[in-house]
Amino acid sequence: MLDVHPAHHAATTRRDFFIHLATIVLGLLIAIGLEQSVEALHRLHERHALEAALHTEAEENRQRAISNFDVFDDRIAWLLGLRRDIDTMIATHGKANLPYRATQAIRPNMNRGEQLMATAVWDTMKNNDRLTLLPDNLARSYAMDYHEIEMIAELRSDYTRALERQSAFESRFADVDNSESPVLSRMSSAQLEEYALLVSATLQAVVQQRLRTVLFFGSNEGTFKHLYDIPSQIKEQAAAQRAYPLDFKALAARSAPAPAK
Repeated sequence: MLDVHPAHHAATTRRDFFIHLATIVLGLLIAIGLEQSVEALHRLHERHALEAALHTEAEENRQRAISNFDVFDDRIAWLLGLRRDIDTMIATHGKANLPYRATQAIRPNMNRGEQLMATAVWDTMKNNDRLTLLPDNLARSYAMDYHEIEMIAELRSDYTRALERQSAFESRFADVDNSESPVLSRMSSAQLEEYALLVSATLQAVVQQRLRTVLFFGSNEGTFKHLYDIPSQIKEQAAAQRAYPLDFKALAARSAPAPAK
């Protein structure tokens, strides 16, 4: 706050008094205006810094989503092939004697996990109550993006639990020296049916992860393009679905039938 110093001579007339009073009031208004201007500039600078940080995090998540599409497609192709092998074993009452289809049958480095979406900037803003610095439409748009990320995280947990159940079942029929490769011929028809259900559950969990990631990718693209209204966001999500379609036929073709022993 600026200090306002009135003239040191005393007012001798009513006119002098009002001039003196006006000088004080004007000085206070100028001081308040300058202080508010400085504060407004500071908030504007802080807002631009926050927008830049969010944009950087959104770009990082965009690249992670694109990378994860490949991971999800690899998993889907593997599970489709595994489910096909199980169905063949069931249909032939185990006579096909197919080997276990390992993940490496799809891609040598397929065991790599998907990249988690970054949320550090958004979480910090929420915890510090700084979202009010953003324009309402931009804040709503980012809120939608990060809601999709929360849904992806929940679906990832569903996938992890489904895969753990599948792996626990597989371990019951594995060789001692290779606990990760169950022997399908050791399973009865009922056990093969149970296995098929477990694999289908894991497959469905991956599919849901991928579909939600596509929706996030679309809404994130809308935010990049400054399309903050819901109809525009929905259009961007539809465009993302066209750009990254889930083609079960193509993915199944990547998983060739396992050779019989």
